[in-house]
Amino acid sequence: MKRRNVLTAIGTLSLGVGTALGMGAVDVVSSNSDGSFRVVSPGADVRIDPADSVGADVVKNGTIDFATLEPNDLPVATVSGNGGQMVTIQVAVTATQDHDFGDILKITNNSTDSTGYDVGFTYTGFGAAVDDGSIPKTDVVQAFQFTHGASTTKTVSSDWGDAQYDPMNYVSVEAGTSETVGLKVLQTDSIANFVSGSFTGDSENAVLIDEVTAVANQQ
Repeated sequence: MKRRNVLTAIGTLSLGVGTALGMGAVDVVSSNSDGSFRVVSPGADVRIDPADSVGADVVKNGTIDFATLEPNDLPVATVSGNGGQMVTIQVAVTATQDHDFGDILKITNNSTDSTGYDVGFTYTGFGAAVDDGSIPKTDVVQAFQFTHGASTTKTVSSDWGDAQYDPMNYVSVEAGTSETVGLKVLQTDSIANFVSGSFTGDSENAVLIDEVTAVANQQ
């Protein structure tokens, strides 16, 4: 029987704005106060690491100091690994600009019995501003997208048109091979309006997503 291995990445994807970023208020999409969210390996045959070669605006094994960010530092993301067991990603982009960070994660199938896996990411927990309806869940799910492929890029994270927010597509990872996953941020009017109408003064954060679950379906 085919098995479905479920893993949970506890962390946050959130949005903040503040004058600490320079002259005037600059809207920033990031993840919570330290800008991080975590992707945990499903164990067994599949592991997740930082991509071998990351996008131009992604720094491997670094951190973002949100207290000293300047507008000309954006966009930026960092990715660091923990022996295939967990990957931590930090993200900072302006809230009014779409940005594709390119490759950021690597999924490796270490199966020794030719078992292939289809891997995807789904958002299963949301922040208060989303739960209370201030920002539509569908907009938040659409704003943060894990992607796969070059000429025909597809979203491999939550489908904003699906009631359960299951992955829109999956990454097929054959035994003994690896596949890379990118990260794209798309801005929506509801998020931009919420930020501009809510935050003043020093940097603050509003959690958008606080739980990410990756699933590996045996082929």
